[in-house]
Amino acid sequence: MAGDPKRTVKSIGDVVDGIEDIAEREDEVAVGDLVREFGSRSFAPFMLILALIGITPVGTIPSVPTFIAASIALVAGQQAFGRGAIWLPRLIRERSVKSEKLVGGESKLHKVADVLDAIAEKRLTALASDPALRVVAGLIVVLCCFVPVLELVPFAAAGPFLAIALLSLAMLVRDGLVMLVGGALAIGALFYGGSSLAF
Repeated sequence: MAGDPKRTVKSIGDVVDGIEDIAEREDEVAVGDLVREFGSRSFAPFMLILALIGITPVGTIPSVPTFIAASIALVAGQQAFGRGAIWLPRLIRERSVKSEKLVGGESKLHKVADVLDAIAEKRLTALASDPALRVVAGLIVVLCCFVPVLELVPFAAAGPFLAIALLSLAMLVRDGLVMLVGGALAIGALFYGGSSLAF
């Protein structure tokens, strides 16, 4: 899966457009299709894609949030350890979802994209430097670990996925301020997840 990204990604809007392009071409969208569309070195866009899908109605399908979280955790872990390209086992690469289910969440994705793209810009770049990005990738792994528990509560997994989307966006545009907001949301999601475990 090596190679340069085929699509230039500078915003969430670009990511959503890429998802739509695949859905229009194929009856089903596989994880491997996403990697081929955006390139195997696009860690942040790939995590952003999956997090956005987790927020759509697709994320309400039983076991899907856990699968999405496991896929994100695998990629985030590779980034945390400095791997140069995304590696995914065949089991994950070949997992797919019907294109019509993604298209069904299209309007919601565009709304989220418009809001987040409007607030994202290059700020506080020291907080989005390479060492910091590895730490954030580790935080994303931790967030993913809480998703299987939150999946038992309707729509609760959307919290971690929204935090992951914000953190991935911050990585993408090197926005330290959005990274701080995403970090705060992540802490809130972890607190909620911990409370769910306690009960």
